[in-house]
Formats: sequence, structure tokens, C-alpha cells
Amino acid sequence: MTGNPPLSSQQAALFQSLNAHGISVNIYRHQPVYTCEQADALGLHTDANPTKNLLLKDRKGKQFFLVVLQGKATVNLAGLSEALGTSRLSFASSQQLETYLQAQSGAVSVIDVMNDPEHRVSLVIANAIWQVQAVECQPFCHDQTWVIATQDLARWLRAIGRDYQTVEHVA
Repeated sequence: MTGNPPLSSQQAALFQSLNAHGISVNIYRHQPVYTCEQADALGLHTDANPTKNLLLKDRKGKQFFLVVLQGKATVNLAGLSEALGTSRLSFASSQQLETYLQAQSGAVSVIDVMNDPEHRVSLVIANAIWQVQAVECQPFCHDQTWVIATQDLARWLRAIGRDYQTVEHVA
């Protein structure tokens, strides 16, 4: 852990879950950021790839998807809808983000799936994520970045019973 930032109860639970599975994480404390661009401007030099995380819903609002992409990626929602075999995708609201993942806009991350024990949100991870050594995540807040090795992330997802679907980058 870099520095010694105080952890919220959610962060402490995440940290404990990772530790229980022998997974280490590097924690960086910084000024609050709300977009990928602001995070890039920090210049943290973590030796990890930032991620872009989107909570999307289908046309009827019955299916939800947490889509994890590389930080600079763009997404074609129509192409992604086709790849997932679902109706037109759109962005979920801040309220839905809070309801389904207990997350805040601008601080969404793959680790938020731990707040969805009913698996109401399908996890979708771009194949490109698995090609890097480590990823950056914002753990339930805007002023910290946690770095986790991708192989450890995959192991942790399996350990907590979270399946995920992989997709090619859909730009």
C-alpha cells in the first residue's frame, strides 16, 4: 500500500476480501477526479492501465451491464449491443448506479460488482484488459486509485463467484 489513507467501510471490506484471497493492491491517494481525462492529468505513473467503466442498460431497463474498457477506449453502443445480443444500450442513471452497484458517478469500477451479490448486473470486460499487467480502479471514491494485477483481478472475480463475458473492443 502506498501511503496510509483511511479506508471507508466499503474499502475495508474490499481490502479484506482481496487479502483473504492473497491479493495485494497498491493504493494511491490524490485529489478527487471524476473523469478519465482528469485521472490521466494526475500523472500517477502507476505502471498500470487505467480503465473506463460504464453502467449500461438495455432499452427496457431490465438488463444492466458493467462494461470495463481501457481508459482511452471509445465505445459504439450499437456495436456493443449487437456483440452482447441485446436491445439498444444506453447509459444507466446515477440512481440506478447507486441502486445496483452502490457506486457514484465518476467512481465506477470493476470492483463494484462486490456490491451486487444478486448478480443483477452482468459484467463485461474488453479482451484488451487481459493483455495488460495491471489495472487502475477507483474504489468507491474519487480520491484514491487502487492498482491490481489483472491475473489477480481474474482470480478474485472467480473467488467471489462473479462470471464475466469478454468482448472485443467495440469502437
